Amino acid sequence: MPAHQRRPWWGLAVVAALGVAACTNTTGPQAHLADPAALSSDLTTVSGVLRSPTFQSFGAVSGAAGSPAAAPSRVGRLLGAAPITPPRSSRTLSTSSAARVQALRQSATALSGGISASVIPPTKLGTTWVWNTTTHAYEQDASATPAAPNDRVRIILYAVDPVTYVIVETPLTPTGFVDLVDESTTTPAIDKLHVIVSGGTPASPGTVYVNYTVSGQVTGSPASAFTATSAGFVTDGTHTLTFSATFAATQLNTDNPDTQIDITWDLDNPAIHVELHETLVLSDASHLLLTLDDFSVTHGTETVSMHGTIAITILTPASQTVTMNLTIDVNHVPWTHIGGTDGGIAVRHADGTVLSALEYQAFLDMFDLPGAVEFAAGSLFGPCEKLMGA
Repeated sequence: MPAHQRRPWWGLAVVAALGVAACTNTTGPQAHLADPAALSSDLTTVSGVLRSPTFQSFGAVSGAAGSPAAAPSRVGRLLGAAPITPPRSSRTLSTSSAARVQALRQSATALSGGISASVIPPTKLGTTWVWNTTTHAYEQDASATPAAPNDRVRIILYAVDPVTYVIVETPLTPTGFVDLVDESTTTPAIDKLHVIVSGGTPASPGTVYVNYTVSGQVTGSPASAFTATSAGFVTDGTHTLTFSATFAATQLNTDNPDTQIDITWDLDNPAIHVELHETLVLSDASHLLLTLDDFSVTHGTETVSMHGTIAITILTPASQTVTMNLTIDVNHVPWTHIGGTDGGIAVRHADGTVLSALEYQAFLDMFDLPGAVEFAAGSLFGPCEKLMGA
């Protein structure tokens, strides 16, 4: 099931908790959403921008057989270990935290020689890739007209199954193309990839649905720190979502690397501003603390923001314990609290009372947004993960 259709697993615990008699605590302030339905609608619009057919086709590129963006690389492994994404659901955190930490360590070793200052292998520059329905894989089209410029790789995009995201071969339907442009520099040594996703054909380009750059730079040899940045936009042809993001990892040469992620998104219509500022600290190989300094959505005159901590104890590679202590504010006044461990996580108003049905739906939609953007981030950073540093 696509990530944007999944509900965080602890959402099920929240559903159960709503059936329990509520306690009350009227000693502190209690905020209320001005219009829960309007918040739900605005959040749905944001996530909808990430579901255009061309964007979904782009999401298949990094995993398709034969794709020039499907080869693993060293910087790519690091971007995969700690991608520039919004706060994951506790399910994602708990099931992947051990793997992400191990990937960070492996990538730090791979980065010991520094940045390559080249993203795309020279043999692939200026090439165009198309899908072959006989071999069920991408292959180079030497007769492509017009030919791709010699600073990039061009990949034709096709309609995909909306559930599996596998290219549909009957009929094979082109939906656009993506240009992966190498903009790396040697002074300073920065690996940088420019990604442009367009509708239409190379001979007659249509709407530009995605346009962004992602870059990576390391400090030290062996690498002790890594910084990745990205900026650009995604559109469905009607609404445009611009974004900028920074991911920084430190102490890569130890067994407890730490990370800082800062992201902003801005939707043009309706005007919605989303921010994320989070840190992930590993006190040792088995204990992670995710601190949400701020995850906020501003629409109109209302800002709904979440802050607090998610503590993860890695018991085995397949078993973790998650403890949440999060508060959601409305215009800086407490609205709800999410707290507990594993199946005991519950949500309540700040004064202990139960959320209304409309409030609860707005709460779920707020937590569905990170899932939608994480799905998008997988599409946005997939080609970069596979190419950068190859």
